[in-house]
Parts: sequence; structure tokens; C-alpha cells
Amino acid sequence: MSKPLSHTPLRIGIVGLGHLGKFHAENWARIAKRDASLKLAALCDPSPAGAAEAKKYSVLFASDYRHLEGQVDLVSVVVPTTLHREVGGFFLERGVSCLIEKPLAVTVEEATQLVALAEKNGCVLQVGHVERFNPIVRAAVPYFGKPRFIDATRISPYPFRSTDVSVTLDLMIHDIDLALSIAHEEPLHVYAAGAPVFSMTDDIANARLEFPSSVANVAASRVSLKKERKWRIFQENGYLSLNLLENEGVFIEKSEALKSGEIDPSKLSLASIGMAALTFQLEKLVKRVVLKGDKTPALEAELASFAECVAERKQPVVDGTDGLRALKVAEEIARVMRKL
Repeated sequence: MSKPLSHTPLRIGIVGLGHLGKFHAENWARIAKRDASLKLAALCDPSPAGAAEAKKYSVLFASDYRHLEGQVDLVSVVVPTTLHREVGGFFLERGVSCLIEKPLAVTVEEATQLVALAEKNGCVLQVGHVERFNPIVRAAVPYFGKPRFIDATRISPYPFRSTDVSVTLDLMIHDIDLALSIAHEEPLHVYAAGAPVFSMTDDIANARLEFPSSVANVAASRVSLKKERKWRIFQENGYLSLNLLENEGVFIEKSEALKSGEIDPSKLSLASIGMAALTFQLEKLVKRVVLKGDKTPALEAELASFAECVAERKQPVVDGTDGLRALKVAEEIARVMRKL
């Protein structure tokens, strides 16, 4: 990438002030308030209601994203997915770094074009796979090993928004990205099933991703009666259980005695050693680590990381290539479901 930007402070723009765009504005304003190297400079939305949002933060408002040319150094692109290529491409072509909300684009072809534009123009391109910045996921990263089996569930009530794309691109894409980042492999085989319920696109989907060294079962629904985001990861020497909504988790690892063969579980007998002794032995078999994420909201951590990458011209935690990789798998899942 090119040398760090010389602007002081970096001027931030937000394109799209819908449900999620307003959260971007709120978090960017909070970040910029404590960091003098950043400035929330402009908000953009075709709706006149966006002017009131801009007035709240005392920044420039534009109804057309093209009017932000020359006014910003980095932007959050929070428009409908169908507009990601158009809006993101406009800024990347002009050397403006972009955080484009997930999924990167509607199609692999469009996503590939965005990645190429970022590379050509020396821009930082980050994709909004915000779960990588989830506090409990960040707390679990030091415990990630070589996975054998991954089970992910992401369900919620019908949102009445973001239904222009299927649940695979709306919700499951988060878990596809996480699975790819943990497995460090591309899936060899993809099996999937899904169905529309309230939308014209699939509202429920289940996919099985078979990697060379592991398997991931990923389920997503936006027509459930409750909200749940849970992950279970079985590794060579341990097991992780993460609740992404409650910011809680646990890591259970084989003890050194068990790893070394000092203790052989197959030779432990409940009848001979009794329950108390068994409990004692189990404490020798495993080590339990309770995980708790910090209090930094995932979106705030994501945006702060993006700003740092722009300022220092570093590779983002979730770059365009990551977003493209997740989209390719999502597209394959959709292809498999269409064949059913």
C-alpha cells in the first residue's frame, strides 16, 4: 500500500443512514470525540430525514454520495447490498478507503471488482464482518487451535429489513467468515438446504462445509421465536463453547497429565473409585477456563480498527479478500440449495 495519509485529522464519511448506518454514525462520533486524529465530517442518505441526523453531529449532509468527493478520507458504506459495488467503487476509484458492510457485494464478480479497485488505488478495504470483533470472539482467539468440528447457530425473529438478500447473505455470512478464519482452509464440499418463509428469498438455511481437516455445520434463521448466536468448536486438545449474544464462553482443555498419557481415562472405573474419586480424577483430566469479553462493543472495536489501518496503511483484520472468500462460499451454498 501507499504511504500513510497526510490529512490531520482523517475525515470520516458515512453513506447510508438506515438502521445500521445510524449505529455507524453514533460509534464514529464517540471514537472521534476521544481521538483528535479523527473527525466525523459528513453523512449521506437520499432521505431528507438524514439531514436531522447530520445536524445532530454538526457535520455536512449530502443526499447524493457523489457530493462527498474531496470531503472524506474514509467512509462507512452502509447502503443496501445491491448498491455496494456502485457506491464502494465510486470511493475506491478516488483513493478513499472503505469499510463496506457485509456481504461485500451481491455477487462474486462484483466483490472481485471491489477488491481489484482497492488494490489498484492503494486503498484500505475492510468488510463489515463485525463478529470478528465480538468481545467474546476476541477473548477466545488465544485459545483457537486446529479445529476438527465446528457447530454454529444464528437465529432471530423476522427483522422486516435486509430481506433484499437471502438469510445466507444476511446472517449466515458472519459464521461462514468466522469458520473460514478458524479453519484456515477452503471447503472441499458444500451441502446445504434452505427455504423462504416470509420473504421472496430464503429465510432459513443450513449448510455443512467439509474442509480438508474439519467440518463446519452452520445454521441460520430469521424466522425464529428467539434470538441466539452460539458457537461450539471441537479441537485436537480442547473444546470451546461461545455465546456471542451473552458475551460468555468457556474453554475446556486436556490436562498435561492426559496429553502426556500419565492418565488413561479408559482405565478409570466408576465402580472401583466411587463418585468423589471420579470427580477428583476429572479435575485432573481437564482444565476449564471461563472466558469473558471486554466491554468494548463489537462495532466500535471494528471501526476503531479500520481507522487505525487507514492511518497506518495496515492490512485490516477482515480485508477484501476475506470478504470475497466468504461470499464465494455463500454463493456455493445458494447454488446447492437451488438444485434441491
